[in-house]
Amino acid sequence: MVAVLLDAFTQARHALVTRGTDHTLYPVYLNLVFKAYSLKTNSNFALAYFFLIVLGIVERLLSLSIDYIQDKPGQPWRIFPRACIYYVVTLIRYVLMMAIMNVYIPIFCIVCLGLTLGQICVEVIRYSMMMRRVNKVKTSVAMDGSDVSLGMPPKTSHISESCC
Repeated sequence: MVAVLLDAFTQARHALVTRGTDHTLYPVYLNLVFKAYSLKTNSNFALAYFFLIVLGIVERLLSLSIDYIQDKPGQPWRIFPRACIYYVVTLIRYVLMMAIMNVYIPIFCIVCLGLTLGQICVEVIRYSMMMRRVNKVKTSVAMDGSDVSLGMPPKTSHISESCC
């Protein structure tokens, strides 16, 4: 029993090693939803990897855009753009899932890299928006003269005060 398992693992390893080094004998197929592309040359692999990375970034950015189209009372029309964006995001997720189901480790790693780069973009956008809000609050506090965050009284100007 153990010998049969070891033999199966050895054959599977040999198949993966030859598949990974010689793409002319065993081409890798990139399965997208209704079409599969045969990847035989390095330029085919580079194009496929670039496409998958861009899809991962686009998926994360579109997911972020759904969050920024907020529901507001009296504006039911906002449901439609959110649903359309969700539809596109779902399509992209299924395309990425089909690519991963190839069981080709480099494609799996590339999809994870694309999603990670997309998440980094999302975090940078969120951070910059947060800093913009913080600066806006600081500016309004400086204009008002009171420091609400520290609970200090408003600053007074002694020059404009009259003595009587």
